[in-house]
Amino acid sequence: MDTHKRSAREISEELSRLASQTNKDYLTLLHELSVYQEELTAQNEELIRAQTALEETRDRFVDLYDFAPNGYVTLDAHGVVMQINLTGASLLGRSRELIERTPLLRFVAPEHHERLFDFLRLCRAEAHQTDVVTELTVRTGDGPRDVQLLCRQHLAAEPQLYFTAMVDITDRRLLEAERDAVALEHAALASRMISIQDDERQRIARDLHDNLGQQVTALRLLLDIVNASPIDPAVRDRVQQAQSVVEALDRQLDFMTGELRPVALDLGAISAIDQFVHGWSKTFGVPAEFRCIGVEDVRLDAAVETHLYRVVQEALNNVAKHAAAHHVSVECARHDNSLVLTIRDDGRGFDLSGRARARADERSHGLGLVGMRERAQIINGKINVSSTVGQGTTITLEVPWRTTAASERRTGPK
Repeated sequence: MDTHKRSAREISEELSRLASQTNKDYLTLLHELSVYQEELTAQNEELIRAQTALEETRDRFVDLYDFAPNGYVTLDAHGVVMQINLTGASLLGRSRELIERTPLLRFVAPEHHERLFDFLRLCRAEAHQTDVVTELTVRTGDGPRDVQLLCRQHLAAEPQLYFTAMVDITDRRLLEAERDAVALEHAALASRMISIQDDERQRIARDLHDNLGQQVTALRLLLDIVNASPIDPAVRDRVQQAQSVVEALDRQLDFMTGELRPVALDLGAISAIDQFVHGWSKTFGVPAEFRCIGVEDVRLDAAVETHLYRVVQEALNNVAKHAAAHHVSVECARHDNSLVLTIRDDGRGFDLSGRARARADERSHGLGLVGMRERAQIINGKINVSSTVGQGTTITLEVPWRTTAASERRTGPK
């Protein structure tokens, strides 16, 4: 038996010949026809199943596309909407029929037209390499809405099409605005509290100088008179000891008064910090050095100068209380458009991780680090604290570069 499977056409021709010939095997032809019928039936059933699966997949894709949480729009190279899902149409407040084949520009607020043009230019130039993102305001039936457009080029499309996600960011913008408003209120409150603290410090400084300072001075004069009088040598030794104690008290009082009301700030933060660092070193007996790079003769904004000085003051007071350091360095330098203040000590340091950091802030440093962060926030600065147990602590404050007009005239623009 011939095992070659003939085509339907060949079988048909064979049947035609058999119509006039009676010596052919009809059973073979009938078998082949039966096989073809079964194969065609199986192929037809498979095609029906594949078509059904494709239709179900298409329906699922359409549902996912139309009812996605974000709008999706297909643009041509000129920004004309070729296709848009139901979410995008709902966002724009129009039906699909009114949106499709219409330039997206029609729905964009006039002040953002140029931004849309730039977006389309970038899509044409770069979308095949990277996503293009922009944010603009669109006009809807419910008023203006802020949206983010994210474009990706459809490489297989001809002419070129751009699949663009349209994300409604109006609520996010409102939350950001509320967050910024709260941050401004917090900064204003912190500034007010710190201002009150500074005023109170000045009042206490005046009281110390006018009352306690004068009494200490009077006590020194009395001890000088007693020491100059003819007295017993043993008493004279006690008087000289008392003079040494009063002199130390007087120096400590002068340092405390200077801390509370830094008169040197009238000459600028750099000069004031320099004097404070040397005075602190003499008072606490810890070697300390101050360096300035690129800011030697520059006057800064008054608020910036005050907060820089207070940060140095708070940092060194923390060193004196907790660090047991052998050496301290303070550096003030300009880096591009920033002023960077760095306070570094080689003391005991502390653990900055997790709960240990919180305990260190509360137990060892009190409100010191909190106060420094508040001051940094007020002057739009960033403060960073790094510390290693047994190796010391480094505090870095970075603030935008801002000089007074008088400083620019005297030192020239930087």
